[in-house]
Amino acid sequence: MRRSVVMVAAAAAIGVMAVEVVPMTIDPVVAAAQSPSEKSPASDAASPDPLIGLLLERLNTADAVIAAKWVSARGQYPVIDDPAREQVVYDSMSRAGTALGLPESWVRQVFAGQIEANKMVQRGLLARWRLDPGSAPRTSPDLTAVRPIIDRVNLQILRQLAQRRTELRAPDCAIRLSTGVFGVFGSGRSDALHETALVRAAASVCG
Repeated sequence: MRRSVVMVAAAAAIGVMAVEVVPMTIDPVVAAAQSPSEKSPASDAASPDPLIGLLLERLNTADAVIAAKWVSARGQYPVIDDPAREQVVYDSMSRAGTALGLPESWVRQVFAGQIEANKMVQRGLLARWRLDPGSAPRTSPDLTAVRPIIDRVNLQILRQLAQRRTELRAPDCAIRLSTGVFGVFGSGRSDALHETALVRAAASVCG
């Protein structure tokens, strides 16, 4: 009973949280977007749906990004938004998506949703650390290890869009994705902040 209630709630949230968002990522190479997708062990483990696993994998990079920003800000409030960088990312993902035959408006919608979800996690962690400074990071993570993850996951998300285009643009898309989202909720590996952000990320995927 609880499972069905959560699935319905997740589907409803995915279905209604749509679609006006803003972009942050990395400049992919169009040729890489057209190549066969790499297997992602992290995404496989996170969710039975490979696309939801990828969304979560990308979302989890927010922790390292905001930790680096927090440490570099040295007591000041870190800046989360980076409109110039976000535009670069949007342009590059649009080009890569066009090479796969994906509508530019859909690509923008999907990646803008990922960026907004990422910011949700960053803002949530900032609020937590300001309320409890003892829980805040003291050393900055190495972001050179994070960028390749975001690069790879972005391209894999594009390939999922291309492979599952009919399914993801169908009226029952939200119901289908809610099963994968529920799989994350029930795994015990994620907290409420990341789960809420994952719903936001998934909401942008349905065309």
